[in-house]
Amino acid sequence: MIKTEAISPKALRLTAPEKFRSDDFQKLALQVDPLIRQQNNIRLLIDASKFHGWENISALKNHVAFIKGHHRKVERIAIIAAHKWQHWLIRIISRFVHPEVRAYDKSTENEALQWVIG
Repeated sequence: MIKTEAISPKALRLTAPEKFRSDDFQKLALQVDPLIRQQNNIRLLIDASKFHGWENISALKNHVAFIKGHHRKVERIAIIAAHKWQHWLIRIISRFVHPEVRAYDKSTENEALQWVIG
């Protein structure tokens, strides 16, 4: 399950599990959507340092659908990535989504937090 924590009035910290499950994004929408309605747009700090993939193709499809349905309501995304493949994927994805997306290592998490909030 994806854990969420408010880090400012319009920013959330999301902590990704090792594997995304197909129902994770429906549950996440229940937490993110009210904040979007209240703030109009949000910022995200995503800790994906322990993330290793998707449980199945359904989880991947739901992840893509969530991004497609929400990316225009997000201003900035900082992603804490622990693997080279994550940094590579973030560079590709950042070309196709609305928010500015930056990848950080775990050692620069405070810098990522300041960028998201600032």
